[in-house]
Parts: sequence; structure tokens; C-alpha cells
Amino acid sequence: MSNSKLVIEEDEATSIESKKTDRRNAFLWYSYDMADTFFSQTVISLAFTPFALLLGALKGWDYVTTFVIVSAFMAGSNLLVAIISPYIGAISDTLGKRKPVVIIVASIMVTVTMLITIWENFWWACILFVIANFMYQTGRMLYDSQIPFIAETEDRSIVQSIGGALAAIGSIVGVVLGMVVNGIGGSPKWSKTEPSIWRIGSTSIPDIELGNLRWLFLVAGILIILMSIPYLFHKEQETPSGLKPRENLKQSRRALIDSFKTVFKDRNSILFIIGWFFLVDAANTTILFMVPVIEGAVGVDTGLTYIIIIVAILLSVVFGFITGHVLKRVGPKKTFLISGLAWIGGVGFTMAAGWQLFGITTPWWIMFFGAVCIGIGFGSIWIIGRQFIMVLAPPDKLAQYNGFQKIAGRVSAIVSPLIFAGMMLLGTKTFLLDENDSFRIALGSLVLFFIIGMLFVSFIKDPYKRYNTGERAPYEGLYDKNVKTSEKLDQIE
Repeated sequence: MSNSKLVIEEDEATSIESKKTDRRNAFLWYSYDMADTFFSQTVISLAFTPFALLLGALKGWDYVTTFVIVSAFMAGSNLLVAIISPYIGAISDTLGKRKPVVIIVASIMVTVTMLITIWENFWWACILFVIANFMYQTGRMLYDSQIPFIAETEDRSIVQSIGGALAAIGSIVGVVLGMVVNGIGGSPKWSKTEPSIWRIGSTSIPDIELGNLRWLFLVAGILIILMSIPYLFHKEQETPSGLKPRENLKQSRRALIDSFKTVFKDRNSILFIIGWFFLVDAANTTILFMVPVIEGAVGVDTGLTYIIIIVAILLSVVFGFITGHVLKRVGPKKTFLISGLAWIGGVGFTMAAGWQLFGITTPWWIMFFGAVCIGIGFGSIWIIGRQFIMVLAPPDKLAQYNGFQKIAGRVSAIVSPLIFAGMMLLGTKTFLLDENDSFRIALGSLVLFFIIGMLFVSFIKDPYKRYNTGERAPYEGLYDKNVKTSEKLDQIE
């Protein structure tokens, strides 16, 4: 390819991207990141799982049965995301606007979340959660796709790191909200004599106190609205197609098919999607079941559990900022591998904390080392995923590539709750272990997922240096062994 032709193609590829970074505009954009992170922490991690488990117990199910049914609902919600989100991404790319779609799906997410409060019913809560989680994941995908349209190339890793760090404020607010709401109305309990909601007998229904869990959904919805208000006023670089809705749908279908072909013809994209599948599967599962593991297996009470979570969140803020600078220096591939090692350390320390093995009980405070490692992993992984997609995807197909990334993440999120529940069943029913030891075994199995994900990503031929010079995917001659990277950069210059 001639130098002139290459420059023309690069100009066309980057013409739709933002040419400058407006710091004030970026901070308005960050507000949604904080709001949807608050949703993840409050609704998904702290409220829904214990609420559904309590309601399942009221139906007379034992712990493991309830756990499996709740996991199946989570898997179903993520299946919807995997099937539909790439199509929504294609519509957004073809429309040339992402912000209006984010606002629509976020509005639905908030509405159905608050509706959970009106009825203490297991099936009602699970069905509404499926809808809320679908809207949350879709909004997250489109929000991530906005980065090139609000920030210039050299600022994107830093902009992401600041956004990720500020988003952790949403997590902290979520934990504090849980402490306040439970403190006002009392924590949920199985019975007066058994304070942990995670320990449940399999032969009789315990005396259940729901506390104020039900009202967390309503309060969370109101706070999400308040946090998101600044987002309404940010501006993104738009490239409207001018197509009518029906024409846009047709073109979106064609664009999605073309993107599917492009993704699966590119070796780097395939390796990343597979690696992301395994890493984010294990990370999401670690986050999702961290509270029951800490309270049930490690034996820490609810108040101290919240403190451990806050420590991990605060560390994720610190390492979120650090990740941005590391990304800018070494690129997403190497940073991905560092994040994977941190997650392995987090799982290992958590699994080992307070474990009675061969007559020896390890100290429970080992859990704080796990919190440090999880803080590093949590503060980096989502920033890395965004940057990887920007490097691998053509700018005009960014939301679609994010959709395919969502497929990997959501299919893994279908698999992970089922695998975790399967390990629980194996431990309690086959090996006759108690729930605490079964939790540890299930958590420990995630280490293999982290290792497999890191292995696939290690084979990626990194185009990050070429991306930083202004070149965009597809990268000419990237897999040509006879052309050195320095020669490719000379061609661009």
C-alpha cells in the first residue's frame, strides 16, 4: 500500500472522532459511569442476591436450590444481552448517536429497579432484575463506545482512568447506602440465633427478617437519577446518518453482518474476545459472590464485610489512576496480563482466609490482602477492555465491536453463575462438604479461568504503537512476519 493511500484511509477512519478533549465535558460524561457503577454495586452485588435468596427461603427451598434458581435467572438475563446488544450497537453506530440510546435504556433500568420494591415476591423480583440487568449492560456498552467521540487519541487512556476512578465513588455510595438502610431497619436475618443470611438449614424454613432490603431498590433508583443528571448535558461528536428509522434498521443489520465477518477474520480480535471471555467471567463471578464468600466462608460479620469492600473500592480508585498511565506507556496487552495476576492473588487470599484445614485455621485478616489484589484488578480491568476495543476496532464500528465484547462478557456471565452453582452442588451433595468449604472450592476454580484468559491474550500481536501514531484498524501488514514494526511505523510517518 502506498503512503498516500494509507494516509487517506487513516484520515477517513479518524474523521468522525473527537479532535480535542474538553475537560468539563468529560466530567459531565463521567457522571453516568458513577451512576451505573452505583447500580452494579448496590442492586446487583448488595441487594438483589440476598433479597432473592431470602424470598426463595420463604418458599421453602434450601440454600443450594435457591442459589441455583437465582443463578439461572442471572444467566438468562446475560443471554439476552449476548444476543441483542450487538444489534443495538449496530443501530447506534448507524444512527451516529450513542447518548440518546443510553438515556432510553437507563430510564428503563431505573424504572424496573424501583418496581422491585412494590412486591415481596421471588418471581416478580427475578423477572424485573432480568430486565434491569439487560438495560444496565446495554447502557454500559454504549457508554463505553462514546470515548473516541469526546476525547482525542492521546488523552483516551487518561480520560478512561479518571472516569474509572470517579466511578468508584458510585460503589462507595452504594456500600454506605446499604449500611445506612440496613442500620435504620435492621439487617436481614435468617433468625435471632443465626445472624448470617448466607447460612441456611436444608430441613426447615428459618425465621426470616427481610429488614430494609426491599427499600434499597427504590432508594437506589432515585439516587441513580440524581447522579445521572450531569450526563444529560454532555456533548459527543455526532455523525448522524440522516436515515429514516426503517432504513437505519436495514443498514444496521448489514453493518452487523459486516462487522461479524471483520471480527472473525482478524486473529487479534478473536484472541481478545476469547481471552476477555475467560478473564471477565472469573472477575464477574468473584465480584458477584464476594459477599457470601466473605460472610459465609470467611465468617466475617456484615459490618466488617462492608469495610473490606470499601477498602477494595478505595484501592480500585488509586489503581484506576495508575492503570491509565500504565496503559499509556505499555498498552492494553501487558496491562491486561498484570490485571489477571492481581485477580489470581485476590481469589487466592480470599479462599485462604479463615479456612480450617488439617486442624489449622488461617487468620481471617488475610482477606485484606485479597481486598488489595481485587482493588488492583477491579480498578484496571474495565479500563483495559475499553482501550483494547479502541485499538482493535475501526472507529466507525466501535459500538458493534463493543457489542461483540459484550457477547463474550455476557456469555461468560451465563456460564459463570452456573459453574459456580455447579461447584456448590458438587461440594454439598457429592462430597458432603458444608456450604462454607463449598464456597471456597467454587471460588478457587476461578483461578483456572484467569490463567486461560491471560494465555490467549499473550498471543496477540500488539498494534498499540501504531494506534498511538494515528493509524486505525485494520492494520496493514500486521501479521506479516517479514515486516518489522519499526518499518511499519516508518511507512506511516
